[in-house]
Amino acid sequence: MDYKSGKLLIEQKVEDFNKNENIYLNKSFQETETRNRFIDPLFMALGWEFDQTGIQRRHWDVHREFSQRDNSSTKKPDYAFRADGKVKFFVEAKAPWVPLTEKGPIFQAKRYAFSTAGKTPIVILTDFQEFRVFNTLARPIYDNPLQGLLKGFDLKYTEFPEKWDFLYGNFSKEAVLAGSIEKLAGKISKNTKSLDAEFLADITEWRENLAKNIAIRNKALSVDEINEAVQRILDRLIFIRNLEDRCIEEEGQLTRMIENKDDEAVYGSLIPMFQRLDSAYNGLLFKKHFSEDLEIDGKTIKAIVKNLCWPASPFQFDIIEPEILGRIYEKFLGSKIRLTEEHRAKVEEKPEVRKAGGVYYTPEYIVRYIVENTVGETTKGKTPEQIEKIKILDPACGSGSFLIGALGYLIEHHRQFYVDHRGEKKYKGDWYETPEGEVCLTIQKKRDILKNNIFGVDIDREATEVAIMSLYLKLLEEGFDKGEAQLFVGTLLPDMTANIKCGNSLISSDYYEGRDLKLFSDEEFKNVNVFDWDGKNGFPEIMKAGRFDCVIGNPPYVRMEGFKEIKDYLKNNYSCHDERSDLYAYFIEKGHRLLNSNGRFGMIVSNKFFRSNYGKPLRDAIIKIADVERIVDFAGLPVFKGATVRTVIIITSQKKNDNKLVLYAHPVDPNVFSQIENGITAVEDAVNFTEVDSMSLGNDSWNFVHRSTEALLNHIKNKNMPLGEHVDGNICMGIKSGLTEAFIIDNETKEKLVKMNPESAEIIKPFIVGRNIKSYSIDFQNAFIIYTYHGIKMDKYPAALEYLSEFKDKLKNRATKQEWYELQQPQYNYYEYFEKPKIVFPDIAKETRFAIDNNGLFCANTVYFLPVVNKYLLGLLNSSLANYYFNHVCAGLEGKNEKYLRFFGQYLENFPVHVVEESNVDNLEKKNRIIEIVNQIENNINNKDKGQGDHEKILHSNKIKILSHQIDALVYELYGLTEEEIKIIEGGQT
Repeated sequence: MDYKSGKLLIEQKVEDFNKNENIYLNKSFQETETRNRFIDPLFMALGWEFDQTGIQRRHWDVHREFSQRDNSSTKKPDYAFRADGKVKFFVEAKAPWVPLTEKGPIFQAKRYAFSTAGKTPIVILTDFQEFRVFNTLARPIYDNPLQGLLKGFDLKYTEFPEKWDFLYGNFSKEAVLAGSIEKLAGKISKNTKSLDAEFLADITEWRENLAKNIAIRNKALSVDEINEAVQRILDRLIFIRNLEDRCIEEEGQLTRMIENKDDEAVYGSLIPMFQRLDSAYNGLLFKKHFSEDLEIDGKTIKAIVKNLCWPASPFQFDIIEPEILGRIYEKFLGSKIRLTEEHRAKVEEKPEVRKAGGVYYTPEYIVRYIVENTVGETTKGKTPEQIEKIKILDPACGSGSFLIGALGYLIEHHRQFYVDHRGEKKYKGDWYETPEGEVCLTIQKKRDILKNNIFGVDIDREATEVAIMSLYLKLLEEGFDKGEAQLFVGTLLPDMTANIKCGNSLISSDYYEGRDLKLFSDEEFKNVNVFDWDGKNGFPEIMKAGRFDCVIGNPPYVRMEGFKEIKDYLKNNYSCHDERSDLYAYFIEKGHRLLNSNGRFGMIVSNKFFRSNYGKPLRDAIIKIADVERIVDFAGLPVFKGATVRTVIIITSQKKNDNKLVLYAHPVDPNVFSQIENGITAVEDAVNFTEVDSMSLGNDSWNFVHRSTEALLNHIKNKNMPLGEHVDGNICMGIKSGLTEAFIIDNETKEKLVKMNPESAEIIKPFIVGRNIKSYSIDFQNAFIIYTYHGIKMDKYPAALEYLSEFKDKLKNRATKQEWYELQQPQYNYYEYFEKPKIVFPDIAKETRFAIDNNGLFCANTVYFLPVVNKYLLGLLNSSLANYYFNHVCAGLEGKNEKYLRFFGQYLENFPVHVVEESNVDNLEKKNRIIEIVNQIENNINNKDKGQGDHEKILHSNKIKILSHQIDALVYELYGLTEEEIKIIEGGQT
């Protein structure tokens, strides 16, 4: 229905309601009649189709009675409106006689939307007589019904015709497709806690209260037993609430089980329920467990149950996706219960989490992309019988986000297969058809997929329990018909303890070979937690049959410094080892070892190993055992909120193909990345993929460049001398003082020290840092360094020694073997380099910035320098050609919407210097002209800095630009570039 006919229809409905208010406001006029007579037509007038035929239900515009439950105090939204395959907003309908200002209906409506974790934060509450819109990004509060109300949208039905433009511009299908709901929702402010944060805060409080109570009342329990008991009890209660909200178990039974019970009898009253659920569902959660025999205060259990259930709880568990619950648990598992000497329980952050700077769950779009390019490629074109044999592994599964993603993908793959093969009788037992004609998998088939295909390992036992629970919730996500469930023999949930195991994926029991076991404490055994993949407690059948088909995940990013006890083992058993390696490196190598000959690998990891020296063993290991197929470089964008790590997705295949191209991509810009984050665009659609030759995976570093760029870089390098040879390998880094506040002084302090002790002038030197260096010039800021090199005799410089003694305590704390008053670096032999003229450049910059120092400046470690003075070389290094070269070979850092380059020596040494032979008169003339222009640029910079007027400064700036372009033109000629190659450099094309 278009705008005009929609407005006509709504005018008719308003007139009808106005004429017959006495009928519609009577309690005999029910909600169903209201929907049919008024609310359906209201949204039809806004362009939404209600009776779509010939397409699957999942693609309908409108889902009526979203949960298909009617007589429930926690009934789900009456309508879910969809566009672009996503639910955009909910509508909760009431009969016109129901006041829409009542706390109950408002809270009920808001908790639906809040439970989507920001995906669908807009909910409309209407009885046609009134129209109220709420934004539910923040946790709804029962006693604050006005919270989140969008006042400009609080309308009476009589206002609909005159405000039709307003309604149509926000809630018509046309407007929603154009992004109106996202604008209404806005962004979560810093002070707004998301569903994740709210649920995490609640479950953390429940754990702490439960742990304290169990510790006080059950003194014989160890800390590990308390952790396990608390985890099992909370998991059971949360799982039951999921069963209730998904209509699998009767609603409200958890509340009824404990109401009117004496405090001492509350927990015991739940045990028969746990036993019944074990019989019905099997799985892990409800198996007989020692926690059932504990003494627990009923008030503690009652408080938890009350806050999990209607009406106190803001959480609607059938709307909270298993993936979202999993990421909440991921953060929850970042802390653990410990016991004091008095057997009191406290919850503290785990040491490994502290080292890593927190817990960072993997966003859904990352999981989806990796699963599609591993599991998706492996299952492409395969039948259910063939897929039964596929084994998918996450060796650091945590709470199971990647395994949930893989299970969801497999379920959808099977569903689509059955849609395409409806006529084949042999599959009839695997699926059924809903009244709307939609194909769904039976619970038995989903159960088989989970058991046959999904495997995981994690060193944290609690994480494996959560992973199993999350997989069960994914299995039951769509609910099921209990009659259908009774058609097969056995219990609903498979025992996943043989699929999801606790252990250290990187270390097997040979860790203890040749060592006296008496030397190992119980704590070390527990921390190392060896795992034998081929052993009885591993996956012997899978390993014997050829290993896994897919290895996926997000391994931990933790530097090896914190793992001294296992470092020797890793060094002796992994070729990727380096003393500075990160834990993820070993998971990459191990993951590839666990793959079969046709296997596929996909992980998101730090990109540091691409270009760092310590990443070379890992780069070599990957190239030897696999083909890199895809790299998605997020270029410093905040994939993990709050973390500064630069991440990449790496997809590889075990099928070796020496001529294979690598697809390399990075997001176009931060705005596109935000579309990925918000689920508007898929990763594949939001990034520009470039085909690069596998030769990009070089021994020195991995530099991914477009073929035209690669050809251009090769042309630039051809027949030219590496800078490292040109300067005899002398690419030097400046001084690392070890304590800037002690050694770096201003001019006033320098004058004071020299006055007290004139000899101090010998060791007080002019000093620059990277930001002082510009192209062709140095902005010296009157800073000085007290140059106390290693072995210096400080009795000659008492004033300097006295000054430094103020910092003695701090200087003693430095990690250095030198005297407390000595610089951390360098040795005395650096002195001659600093005193002589040299070319200096910053270690981090947005573009090339090289300058000549003729004043004997000493440099910070944020400065590199070449111990030569060569103005021809200076012109080359500041040219557009050099800038283009360094942009493609230097490691990068991301600033705020800006890219910075790291000008490390290892990147500089291969810069191709065009050496001009004396016999080549034409080129010699060009070289001399470059030197002449460099002198002119330096003079203009000096004159510009001395100039007083703005106009004079502008004139000098313009002249410097013109002169720089002249150098560029000469450099292009010397390097023999074509017009097309020049366009690539100057246009920044790739």
